[in-house]
Amino acid sequence: MGLRGMDEREGQPGRRRRRRPRGSPLDGFFSGAPAWAVVALSVIFVAVVGLIDYMTGSGFSLAPFYLMPILLVTWNVGRPWGLFIAGLATVASQAADVTVGLSNGLVPSWNAVVWFGVFVFVVWLLSILRSAVKRQGMQLAFETERSDDLQQRNEMKDTLLHAVSHDLKGPLAGILGAMQTIRRSDQLELTADELEDLYRVIEHSALKATRLVDDLLDLDRLRRGQLKPDRDATDIVDLARKAAAEVPALAGHPVRVDGDPVLVEVDAAKVERIVENLLGNAGRHTPLGTPIHIEVHEQSEGVVLLVEDEGPGVPDEIKDEIFEPFRQGAASRGGVGIGLSLVRRFAELHGGSAHVEDRPGGGARFVVELPGAVSAMTSPRLHVV
Repeated sequence: MGLRGMDEREGQPGRRRRRRPRGSPLDGFFSGAPAWAVVALSVIFVAVVGLIDYMTGSGFSLAPFYLMPILLVTWNVGRPWGLFIAGLATVASQAADVTVGLSNGLVPSWNAVVWFGVFVFVVWLLSILRSAVKRQGMQLAFETERSDDLQQRNEMKDTLLHAVSHDLKGPLAGILGAMQTIRRSDQLELTADELEDLYRVIEHSALKATRLVDDLLDLDRLRRGQLKPDRDATDIVDLARKAAAEVPALAGHPVRVDGDPVLVEVDAAKVERIVENLLGNAGRHTPLGTPIHIEVHEQSEGVVLLVEDEGPGVPDEIKDEIFEPFRQGAASRGGVGIGLSLVRRFAELHGGSAHVEDRPGGGARFVVELPGAVSAMTSPRLHVV
């Protein structure tokens, strides 16, 4: 709806910068391989070293080379498998020594005990080191996540303060200006009609400020899970007709409302806010005179609400982003940037969804699915504003 790109002005947050993914402190050789593959490779390694140990004879011991598969398994799989490979390495080393020793009439059995003790000590030491590194990695990840969350909250706070202060200036200025004029009504010799216009300015400005506060409070309640739908049989077509007649942003826009003659069990107040926000968004982001069409269609276990316009449409790259809080298009003419966010969240509150797509022939089509029990009415509805 006239959204030609995300506005990166002050008060309009851009994309949140994502940190580059950090490798885990435990990442290393074979860190991403399945446990069975690491164990199998270690067993093959032990067998190869044992064979070489046998072939080299008693002149040279390869026992230290058995540490490599032990280290590999302990670090990547854990202590139990490290002990298993340690035992296997001890057996392979002793088998080579026994074979060579038999030919010389000597079997050094004490050698196996010594090396097994060394292997077990290495497994125990490495597993302790691995646990310490893992704890540090988890603490680092927690601190990083906490820092990102605090940064996001701080950015949201700054954006909220700017948006609210910016949007409240208009209605507060209207109220202040009207009141100052009314206080000088005798000097200015204002007529009754002029005074009535000033009263309307005050009322409209106060309603706008109240609506802004209500939107912010509802957004916070939705985030906290404090809102629940109060369902009742509702004629959404009639609700949309009344909303279309009351939304100020629709001045100068021909609006048509039609749909299936059904009642659906929804929260009427929340659905009214959905309709008002969609219509206000359409009015603000399309040129004067642009037709706007509202349709309500029955579907399985609920209805679908369509709001279409014949404006410039919504670029594909921001079709999802405009439903996030404080996101607006560069062509936005007012609004704090949470109207469409409430549309999606109110729809999800009912168990439904909301999205925007291209309208055939040009323009945008907002689609809101509202699940609920449906009952038929006696006559169809068609209304043109």
